[in-house]
Amino acid sequence: MMTPTIRLLASLLPAGLLAGCSMLTPQPAWKLAVAGDGPGELHRIDIRELVVANLPKSRYGNPAQYTVFGQEYTVLDSADGFKQQGVASWYGKKFHGRPTSSGEPYDMHQLTAAHKNLPLPTYVRVTRVDNGESVVVKVNDRGPFVGDRIIDLSYAAAARLGMIEQGKADVFIEALSSHEPVVDASAQPLVPAAPVDAVVTTEVTPSVEAALVGGSAEASRFLQVGAYSDELNAKAMLVSLREFLDVPASISVDDSGQLYRVRVGPLADQDRMRHARETLAQAGIDSYRVTD
Repeated sequence: MMTPTIRLLASLLPAGLLAGCSMLTPQPAWKLAVAGDGPGELHRIDIRELVVANLPKSRYGNPAQYTVFGQEYTVLDSADGFKQQGVASWYGKKFHGRPTSSGEPYDMHQLTAAHKNLPLPTYVRVTRVDNGESVVVKVNDRGPFVGDRIIDLSYAAAARLGMIEQGKADVFIEALSSHEPVVDASAQPLVPAAPVDAVVTTEVTPSVEAALVGGSAEASRFLQVGAYSDELNAKAMLVSLREFLDVPASISVDDSGQLYRVRVGPLADQDRMRHARETLAQAGIDSYRVTD
């Protein structure tokens, strides 16, 4: 099992208290883990709403039980009907680019979150109790493991809820997704396609798309497996795809030039689409969406 990433907003802890206590007693592990955290850049936040989907459970981050700081936690088998009220905190730049408990790189400018018990990934709506502001996030990490906090929001999600300065807020959480069953590869053997090296590019032209799949580019679709504000994170995901993928993959950049999308395709027919989905599922990549 991957060791859960521990996060909490360092600025919530009075600096004087930390300094004074450190001279008297050793610092608790969770305080050391969050020291030096901070915000990201507002202009890099992806402002688009998430598309809720029922996805297979992540290969990582879903043990039946796990222990952190001597406390045992149980992972729910299903998020169906899950609701919870409590305090939300957020985590930022200290953990930016590091692997989450599900294995995905943490991008503080994306709408994600950490929860102690929900299966990964689960889409949830987080609503502030005091003003009704809400945001949909994808839970792909474990935490927070201190106090009364029930969810750790990414910097982007916290900014959307207007809780950056105060650092925490009372929220209500409601699960919006469940999970698809894991594909049984032995039940339906894969039909291998001709190997094609993954390509790093900004935008693939229609003529190139048609040549890659041997069909019409207008009918082609993509499986977007990630969207990153950091180009290095996008390239890291593409490199990992090269280890097992036998269909084209590329990085495209949106019109703003600030969002790097990792896409599998173009996929011109249902057979190629099904093959790509099954291959991703076998590799433990269960978070993606179909795009044009």
